[in-house]
Amino acid sequence: MKKDDTLFLSLGEEPFDVMVTGEKTEEFRKPSNWIKSRLFDKNGEPRDYNHVKFVNGYGHDKPQFLVDFKGFRVSQVKQTIKFSNGLLVEVEKGDFIIELGAVFYKLNIKK
Repeated sequence: MKKDDTLFLSLGEEPFDVMVTGEKTEEFRKPSNWIKSRLFDKNGEPRDYNHVKFVNGYGHDKPQFLVDFKGFRVSQVKQTIKFSNGLLVEVEKGDFIIELGAVFYKLNIKK
C-alpha cells in the first residue's frame, strides 16, 4: 500500500479549538462519498497517510495545524461525546473515526 502524505480536512471553530489543544484526538465523519474518496483508493483499499492537516476558515491566514495520521475505523456504537468547550459530538454506528496523533505544527493560531 502506497503511503499518501497528507489528508486535508476542514473544521468548524468549536471542534478546531479542542483539537488544536490535543483534547480531541479523533475526528468523526459521516460516511459520505466525499470522505470515502479520501479514506479509500479507487480499488476500495484503505489509504494510509503520514499526516492530517486541519484548517478553520478560508484564506491564506486561516488557522491550521498538523497531526500524525494513526488510521481510521468505523464506529460500532452510537455515542455522544462532550468536550470542555461544550462541543457535543453525536457519533452514529457506521461513522468513520479518524485516529490522530499529537499536534506537531500550528500556523496562524491566535489563542
